Amino acid sequence: MPDSNKSAVQLLEELRSERAELDALIQALERRLGSTVSQQISGADEKSEHRPLLSVTQLTIGLFHNLSQAAAAEKLLRMFPGQALTTGEILEAFRSTGMEINSKNASTILYTALKRSPKFERVGSKAWGLKEWYPERKKKISKEVPVELEELQ
Repeated sequence: MPDSNKSAVQLLEELRSERAELDALIQALERRLGSTVSQQISGADEKSEHRPLLSVTQLTIGLFHNLSQAAAAEKLLRMFPGQALTTGEILEAFRSTGMEINSKNASTILYTALKRSPKFERVGSKAWGLKEWYPERKKKISKEVPVELEELQ
């Protein structure tokens, strides 16, 4: 049994190194083609999984040291200009830089922090971007009825 575990570990390491090589090739091609081409490709197929231009493995340890989750998410999103990231991708980036995320409901906690902050805009069903990236988005209209109208009814 130890031999099968060892080979599975070796296979995992091989796949990770191949992924790193592919990420580097993809980034080089995206730089050559420009970011508009990569956005057109990702926008053409809505079912395709979102992939940021930078790899999470390229983030340095301690990048988000002593930052709140909202501040760290803002810093991360600024590293990916115009690229919305999912809650899971943001958490993965936090973990890869050594930020302590121990809670079972870390995703819910991060989601709540981003939702409460006026700096973030929810994009799609699970992704987040900076509100400044979406100036054309209309603000939600309050459903409260003014007091004057309530008296008339």
